[in-house]
This record gives sequence, C-alpha cells and structure tokens, in this order.
Amino acid sequence: MWAMTPTHLNALHPVRLDAAGLPIFGFSISGLATWLIAPTLGVCFDMGECPLEALSIDHVLLTHAHGDHARCVPRHWQLRRMIGNPRPSRYLMPAPLVGPFADWIRAEARMEGVQGEVSLPELVGLSPGEVAPLRDDLRVTAFAASHTVLSLGYTVSERRKKLKAALEGMPGDKLAALRRQGVTLHEDRLIPKITFIGDCVASTLRDEAHIWRSPVLVIETTFVEPQEEALAAPRGHTHLNELAAVLRELGDAPEVKALVLKHFSMRVDPARARALIQATLPEARRDRILVLLPPESAA
Repeated sequence: MWAMTPTHLNALHPVRLDAAGLPIFGFSISGLATWLIAPTLGVCFDMGECPLEALSIDHVLLTHAHGDHARCVPRHWQLRRMIGNPRPSRYLMPAPLVGPFADWIRAEARMEGVQGEVSLPELVGLSPGEVAPLRDDLRVTAFAASHTVLSLGYTVSERRKKLKAALEGMPGDKLAALRRQGVTLHEDRLIPKITFIGDCVASTLRDEAHIWRSPVLVIETTFVEPQEEALAAPRGHTHLNELAAVLRELGDAPEVKALVLKHFSMRVDPARARALIQATLPEARRDRILVLLPPESAA
C-alpha cells in the first residue's frame, strides 16, 4: 500500500496565515517548492509550484533560479493562457535571468510543437535598489540577498501622496499661498507592506537593515536543529540560532509586526520546529512569529 505524502510536504497544500492583517498563503519546504501569494496585493513570491489559486495573480516576483523556487514560471504563464486570462503576466526577476528564462520558455514551446515565432510573457529584469510598478498604488523594490546563486529580495510598498517633509507643520494659510504660487506640496512615499526573501545567509538580515521596517517580513530558517548550525552558511541558508542572535542585536528596534518563517528542511518535524522556535527566539518577539507549516493537528 502506498504511503500518503505528509501534509507539510505537499506543495499544493497551502498554509493560510493572517500576517498582521495581511492575508497570505503558500508553501515552503527546502528542495521541494516555495511559493507565497498575497492575494490583496496581487503578487506571488516565487513559483516553485503552480497552484490553481496562482492563476489569478498577474505579478510573480522571482527571487532566484533554483528549481524549488522557479520551475513553474512557464507553467503559470501557460495555464493562464489556456484558461483565457486576458491580463498580461509579468515576471520580475534578477536582470541576468531574463535571457535564460526567455530561452527556457521558447524551448518548452518547441517541445510542445509550437512552430514559428514563440510569444513571451513580460520578463522584467531588476537590480538591487530598483523600483518597479505593480499597480497604480503599489511598487516593488528589489534588494540583494546573499545565497549560493544570484538572488534578490523584494519589498512591496503602497504608494501614497504625502506632504513634503520640509513642509510638515507649516500653517494652512502658508501652504495655500505656496500652492497658489505653483509650488508642489506633496511627494510620493512608499509605505512598506511586506518584504520577502527567498533564500539567504544570516548576514543578509544585518546587511539589509531596511527589511526590519516592513510590518510583514518573510524569511527562511532552513535549519532549526542545534547540530545543524554548521550546515547553514555553506549551503546559503540561515539557522534558527542565527536568527535569534540577529533579533537579540536588534532589540526593540524592528517594526515588524509579523515575522513569517519558512523554507524548512525536508527532514523537519512541524511540532519539533515549532517547539524549537518558541524556545530559541527572544521571548519579546514570540507573539509576532508565524510559521509556514500546517497546524500540528493537520501535520
């Protein structure tokens, strides 16, 4: 008799979370698949698997090219076309990956018998520090993430019109006078909504200090067992003990309201992982920790 795949290893069995008021759902086990949808923002971070729920998502933010994070990018585009979704698909990724992904999509089309010119989805290459539009009210900012291959992290922010900082506190009559003179009073400001890192070593959590200003921060803790700490950095990953050290260094500084942990080793036992997380991370932060693993009753 065939053994059933455990729920926490089924890439099409998403975990649903309320991350400080932002609904997210997805799956992330190292080597199997990582994908995470924020439906109200219309984005999917990575595409290591393509669930049906992803077909309504126009924007995929790809962190790097490892198969467990990227292999279903062509599948997502093909399925959207098959069901007649009229909206264009956009795939944002590290700039050097655009050419290889275009070649990959063409190769798949040829294997499926497509003759002549092969149409491509919109492949958008980004470099660290670049900002790209998603919707009129949303922007995404790319930043460097240190992994074994070229990798980016992403912060999705809401674009809001705000009074220029130099004018804050100025009386209304003076603002009105400036407006009559044709002075621009407002500027665009980006208000972070969620930051997502695919895979990274712990140094990224220090080097990219801006990530701690996001209300929702999604990061990996591939290794959680004490004896696995030496495995993390050489493989481009973060150990739970390293995250604990970073949180202790930050103290009360982070503005993160929901810290979502993901990308656990395939060997992980969900109950054991939760217990280690609660025992290892600073007590003051524990009520903000969410784990992208099914509840113990469903594991």
